[in-house]
Amino acid sequence: MKPIRIELPTDFAIGPVNAYLFTEPEPILIDTGVKSEASWTALVAGLAEQGLRVTDLQRIIITHPHVDHCGQAARLAAESGAMVWVADLGVNWLLDFAGMWQKRLDFYRDIFLPQTGLSPAIQRGVVAYFESVKETFESVPEQYVQIFEVNETLLMGGRAWEVIHTPGHASHQTCFYQPETRQFISADHLLHRVPTPIVERPSQGHSRVPALPQFLKSLELVEPLEIEIAYPGHGDLIVGHRALIRQQRERIQKRKLECLGLVAVGHETIAELVEIMYAHYPPQARFSGLWMLVGYLDLLQAEGLVVERPVGEVLHYSVRRSGGAEEQR
Repeated sequence: MKPIRIELPTDFAIGPVNAYLFTEPEPILIDTGVKSEASWTALVAGLAEQGLRVTDLQRIIITHPHVDHCGQAARLAAESGAMVWVADLGVNWLLDFAGMWQKRLDFYRDIFLPQTGLSPAIQRGVVAYFESVKETFESVPEQYVQIFEVNETLLMGGRAWEVIHTPGHASHQTCFYQPETRQFISADHLLHRVPTPIVERPSQGHSRVPALPQFLKSLELVEPLEIEIAYPGHGDLIVGHRALIRQQRERIQKRKLECLGLVAVGHETIAELVEIMYAHYPPQARFSGLWMLVGYLDLLQAEGLVVERPVGEVLHYSVRRSGGAEEQR
């Protein structure tokens, strides 16, 4: 059977998030929406359209522990008694969200944001925004959490779905593929627009996780799959995943080369590059392009096209000359 999409509202710029429901042989919900009364009301209504109540749910499966995908997991578990299944990669986020989120905020405030060269006021605004996000999730009690592993299979809708690890948008993201029916639950890996490569706190040291290069590698993993229909975390269902992947690669390549051209003429900091490449955004929203911009720089570094160097706290970027040395301006 096919999963049923239930669209749930969020206050985020990306708009509503998709949860997916299998009604048989047991009611299973994939992803939950944010913790809000509006999202809860929409979910209850979506279940009711299929003749179900929250208490009928037998399992809750999380694609990745971002607040718009698992924010209501604790409430759902408490009211239904259903176990919340999550990959071992992201289980700590469900069990101790406040602690994990605070570590990421500390990394943003103390290390990453100062490296960008953004003004102190904008840095404070970014931190304040992410502080507010904490309110859209609560940790799931351990007795309700069940771990699954990458590369195993999950039974959903009477069939076995392969668990595929697709880092890029989130390092702990999993998607689910059903080869017989050629269905793919793509979470935030395949979306109609390139998903945001979120900067994450590194496990050690001060270097960020290179999210956009990881995303492109994950596309290489998914592209060969025989997929007739994909069920994304946001937006309408996807048909023709290879054409979508090709378009997204072309878009990333185009914007990456724009970034390289700006570095070549002397725009050396992340803050300068964001102001130029996202000038079409309102000033107060311009920082939302930050994650993509950092992704382009990570790609350029991985390809040996730019060199990163610290000047005080701020990272500066220069074009690497053909001989391997940094181009001096």
